[in-house]
Amino acid sequence: MQPQDLNMTTTVTGHQLFLFVTLGDGESDGKLAEAIDLLGQNMENVHDVDGPPSDEAFARGRFQLLRAESALTSEQQIIHPAVSESHGLIRLECATFEPIGEYESELRKLIEPFGSSVETLAGVMRPRSYTSHAMTQFAYAHAMPPGPGDKFPLAAVTPMNKTEAWWQMDFLHRESFFLPRYDENENMVVKGHALASAAGVPGINRRLVHAPEGYGLEGSYDFVGYFEFAEADAPVFREVMAGLRDTQQNPEWKYVLEGPEWWGRRVRTAKEFLTRG
Repeated sequence: MQPQDLNMTTTVTGHQLFLFVTLGDGESDGKLAEAIDLLGQNMENVHDVDGPPSDEAFARGRFQLLRAESALTSEQQIIHPAVSESHGLIRLECATFEPIGEYESELRKLIEPFGSSVETLAGVMRPRSYTSHAMTQFAYAHAMPPGPGDKFPLAAVTPMNKTEAWWQMDFLHRESFFLPRYDENENMVVKGHALASAAGVPGINRRLVHAPEGYGLEGSYDFVGYFEFAEADAPVFREVMAGLRDTQQNPEWKYVLEGPEWWGRRVRTAKEFLTRG
């Protein structure tokens, strides 16, 4: 289904690619690391940036290398070994698709001779569709801005689909799941998405991308969530995800099918990226 058919925004403000790399048995020597570093020479390395990107950097393209934290990764309803068993992730973002699409193509040429492979999840960035001014003040005005990898070394990726029943709902019905619900005596009986995830607002930087070609399509995820946080906030992230998955308090999740919850550690260089744990 297309955004305009769902009363959701159709505006695209940027593009992201999640390149999950599985390393083969071939030698990943220093020359390969150097070549991967050169791929990003005209792009901004997000690892060293404190705060949101400048317009100039976003136009050129940006990248972040992440080494898999396999012990923290978990399968969910949609089994996707090319994601869950990958050794690392390169996250790319840009105002236009071409620079990051070229990066992906060149990366494949570099690593496939070593028996390695790339699984790509693509997404477009859009303005928020379910957010009033009041919700913006609650959930985003005080949200943690992005920070450098040394400060926020952990990241998690959460690809997911919404069920057909979700997309068949009237848009006001869908929107209602993000808010608390009350009984006839005005007692809160359900937290809803906003309150179930509220603990993560101060210490977890959240980004979300949408499927480029529309929702409910075979072979792609409707959404890919990306989160960065400090070591000390890892339990908070787990708490937030547990709260979202509690369908008694967040009935929205009855309509969610998750891919793997992938965890990684942000690194600065390709040499670190290619080092297996």
